Amino acid sequence: MNRCKVSIWILLSLILLCFFSLAEIQKQCREYLVIIDNIQNAVDSGNTEQALADFAMLESQWKAYHEINGIFVNGSELDSIREIMSGLQPLIAGKHPEVNSELHKMRELITAVYEEELPEIWHIL
Repeated sequence: MNRCKVSIWILLSLILLCFFSLAEIQKQCREYLVIIDNIQNAVDSGNTEQALADFAMLESQWKAYHEINGIFVNGSELDSIREIMSGLQPLIAGKHPEVNSELHKMRELITAVYEEELPEIWHIL
């Protein structure tokens, strides 16, 4: 009987951890997407200084984003986001037209981090 209780407790703990991790990933991705949207708005309005300031905020929050999401997500997914981010500052500073496409790529990758963690019935079965 004790083994059954322990097994149910472990199962419930894992289920709660799954819900917590999904909520935390969603929160982290939303916060990061807000910063990317701020950069996009600054670039669209031609405000390079604000875009660079927002990019500095994006970089400063990268460590926390990577550490928290790295617990739940495969690190290679996060590495591709970092690769795009590493080349973004010179594009913003030079007012290069590729900034929009790079920001769009980052937005898609960050959205994919969350969407890939959503449970689907065929993954459970």
